[in-house]
Amino acid sequence: MAYLTFKEYQQNGFTMITDETIFDQHERAAETQVDITTKFYYNADYAAHSLVDDLTGTQWQVFRAKQFKRAVALQCEYFDEVGADTPIGIANQDLSSIEIGRTHVQSNSNVNATNFGKTGLATGVVAILAQIGLMSKAVSYR
Repeated sequence: MAYLTFKEYQQNGFTMITDETIFDQHERAAETQVDITTKFYYNADYAAHSLVDDLTGTQWQVFRAKQFKRAVALQCEYFDEVGADTPIGIANQDLSSIEIGRTHVQSNSNVNATNFGKTGLATGVVAILAQIGLMSKAVSYR
């Protein structure tokens, strides 16, 4: 099950991606990157937590689930904007200069400045995931 449908993406006010096929491609890639970063927190195969259940749970669970979906939507838009949906693809998009013969072209673009480490996640997405506690590496003391 996808973390975010195209309909949900649109209902939450996101408009950058208009093609559902492109969205589905980016959403699958975003799922992979978010799963790795959050240690598969909402992954259906792992079944430790349910995104569907959290959307109808306590106030905190609903908030966390909605912010998680928002992070996935932002990651999809990030992939669309940089033109790649893998960490390697993103790194390859960050062409800073090229020289052909006597012609030299240099760009001021720095995609890596918007990318969290080598994860392929946008820094805004990481900020959301951190604020809802899905990037912590703490050990339960209970």
